[in-house]
Amino acid sequence: MGDSGEPRRARVTFDRSVILSQLLFGVVFVVVIFTLQVFAPELVTSPIVLAGITGAFILTGVTIIVPWHRMPRAAVMLVPTLDIVMIGLVRIGEPTSGIGLLWVFPTIWLSSYFGLRGATLAVALSGSFIWISEILSGRVFTPESLPSIIVLPIALVFVATSSLLTSRRASAQRALMRTQARQLERALRRAKRHEALLAEVLDAVEFGVVRLDRDGRGAVMNRAYARLYDLNLADIDAARSGVQLAEDRATQLTGPDLPFNRAIAGEEFENVITWTADGGGELRAVAVTARCLYDEMNEADGSVIVARDVTAELRAVRARDDLVASVSHELRTPMTSVLGYVDLSLDDPSLSDGIRRNLQIMERNGERMLELISSILQGAKQADQPAPLVLADADLGAIVVDSVEALRPRSDERGIAVQITTAESVTARADGFRIRQVVDNLLSNAIKYNRDGGDVTIGVTAVDGTAWLVVSDTGIGIPESEVSKVFDRFYRSDAVRQGTVHGSGLGLGIAREYILRHGGDIDISSEEGNGTTVFVTLPLEGPGA
Repeated sequence: MGDSGEPRRARVTFDRSVILSQLLFGVVFVVVIFTLQVFAPELVTSPIVLAGITGAFILTGVTIIVPWHRMPRAAVMLVPTLDIVMIGLVRIGEPTSGIGLLWVFPTIWLSSYFGLRGATLAVALSGSFIWISEILSGRVFTPESLPSIIVLPIALVFVATSSLLTSRRASAQRALMRTQARQLERALRRAKRHEALLAEVLDAVEFGVVRLDRDGRGAVMNRAYARLYDLNLADIDAARSGVQLAEDRATQLTGPDLPFNRAIAGEEFENVITWTADGGGELRAVAVTARCLYDEMNEADGSVIVARDVTAELRAVRARDDLVASVSHELRTPMTSVLGYVDLSLDDPSLSDGIRRNLQIMERNGERMLELISSILQGAKQADQPAPLVLADADLGAIVVDSVEALRPRSDERGIAVQITTAESVTARADGFRIRQVVDNLLSNAIKYNRDGGDVTIGVTAVDGTAWLVVSDTGIGIPESEVSKVFDRFYRSDAVRQGTVHGSGLGLGIAREYILRHGGDIDISSEEGNGTTVFVTLPLEGPGA
């Protein structure tokens, strides 16, 4: 295999440097000789001068044709050394020609290329030729001749020193630049690896991602986003155009209304539902979220767009709502019939007091069941909005008493004593039906997660415009690490899931939602194995008071 490009370029650069250095000397030498030929032709007729001129020309020609990269580096030193010799021959032939000034060029060359060794050689050899030429010329040493003997060597010393220092600084700078270049190359390789890794990660996820730069141009787009909108992966900005439908499937979105263009404009939004046609002509629902990004100076640095195909989710929600509405509707008929027969039974004057009391409890709970069914039907029709609160003056004490009475069969079945500590007539502006749901949920949990033969206490009172409802039990308790999670929808602790107590994990979440909508608060204090206490507060004046 051939050599790599980098070493070849280094060899060509080295050969060119040697040739150019010698050519520079040769051009100056020719100019000087030509000048002497014009103004003092008798000076270039000496055999030793001719030998020096001829040798300089031959040396320049040889330098051009020799492949210096194949020669030892020390061999290059021979060229400037011979240049000094050729200049010395000319100066010996004619000491007054001023040709000795040309020693500056090989001195610079030797000092720059070979450091202190080259500088010493250049100064010593040039100085030797100065003295040799003066001695061979037979001139008498006088004060007027001293400058040509003393000043020129001193000048060459300073030239050599300056070249040596400059060469060392240049070498240090080249070394620094090589180090920086290597660091930049490593940084570039790392950046390319990170970019490739990021592309692989983005292409591995199922949701679409687009990164916009601060100028609003698309910088990165993964394959999932391209598939969602049938785009060319290399043409991100094509997402600026097109037609999509709003969540209602009727309103057309174009131009600035498209989520992509809204993100370009710096807008932030979450789960905006749009409908777009897929490859088969069917509509596909896409939930789009956009977030602005900021650099370390907290200045805008573009945006990121995340898009998910939620067609299956929306269809599932619609199917669920249809099922709930259908089931709830079918439940109303038998429940209405049950209540009708209970009402007829209550009209019988021969009923004993105990049976009449039981039937009245059945009637109240049946009516609550009908209200729950109506609430479910309403929620199915308005799936995206919570059922509105029906605010009125509600007696919280009466609600507690009715809830305890309704759940008494369940507590008696397990021998659990339910005691009402306080049931003051506390009137609060609230939705009595929803507050009854909250009390039923809390009391049901206190019974459900209690021990057989355990105790439950419940009480309601009012202090400084706030109603307090407290439910306490002697049950299994909740681990400290799980207390903060019990209000999450569908959450059930490990101990409960592994036990025989059934549940959905929705009760406390629904209770908290209703309490917060009333402007109140709910808190839990529990210790594993030592029971649980739930505190509920409600403003007597109603939400927003």
